[in-house]
Amino acid sequence: MGAVFRKHPKQEQPVPRAQVHTEHPAQGFDPRHLSTPLAVWCRADAGIGLNGSAVSTWLDMSGNGRDFSQATASLQPAPTTNGIGGRPGISFDGTSDQINGPSFYGMLSDPADWSFFVVGGGWTWGASVNAYHGRGMLGAPVLGSSYFYVGVTTEAGPGIGTGYWDASAHRIGYEDSAAEGQNVIVAGTSDGGEVTTRVNGSAGSTTSGATGAGVNSLATLLQIGKGNGNLLYWDGSISEVLIFDGTLSPQDIDITEDYLSDRYAIEMSG
Repeated sequence: MGAVFRKHPKQEQPVPRAQVHTEHPAQGFDPRHLSTPLAVWCRADAGIGLNGSAVSTWLDMSGNGRDFSQATASLQPAPTTNGIGGRPGISFDGTSDQINGPSFYGMLSDPADWSFFVVGGGWTWGASVNAYHGRGMLGAPVLGSSYFYVGVTTEAGPGIGTGYWDASAHRIGYEDSAAEGQNVIVAGTSDGGEVTTRVNGSAGSTTSGATGAGVNSLATLLQIGKGNGNLLYWDGSISEVLIFDGTLSPQDIDITEDYLSDRYAIEMSG
């Protein structure tokens, strides 16, 4: 049974119909009309540019023009037509696939306040008990230290983590409810530098123990499928990415998770 919406933002066709390859399951939802500005919105059923049988571009549907691309053919992931929830997705090989985008730090009004959602599945555990050395879904920058990261630890570790390095310490929030390869809606929020990770609606605790200054200014080139030099490559699929310039309210987090749960047939546990 589908999730029940607690609020319906302004109804609008979110993406030009000519670009959409599958119908939207919840026409009343548009993330551009939540209380926090939408910075990036990539959906695998719209805005995918192909180089033969590989993905070379993934367009931002937020209206901000923050597109992702990969010019090197050997690093391009593959499109899938029957991915999570039977919908299109992008498959990453765990070896070299990655798509590069805009500056994460540059899209934030306040580096200590931000929110994101990523839908992924088919992954394996990383090689470290720390998310910043784990298997990366999303992160910035591509090279150097881990300034912003969304990663999966080893099975013995604390699970899926979201965090950043503010030039003095890591601020990380973990949630350990996911099984290897499970289809997941990963959500992360930073509120005044305090980070929380949610997996399929279940919120973990912040492990940093203190707030930080926010994402470091070196967290520039945002990347899907890895994230920085310390992370392993993602070895599963990714279907949707949303990033918000600010901390979403609990109600808006619920609304967005409801939308993603319905869209990708992912059961919420929180």
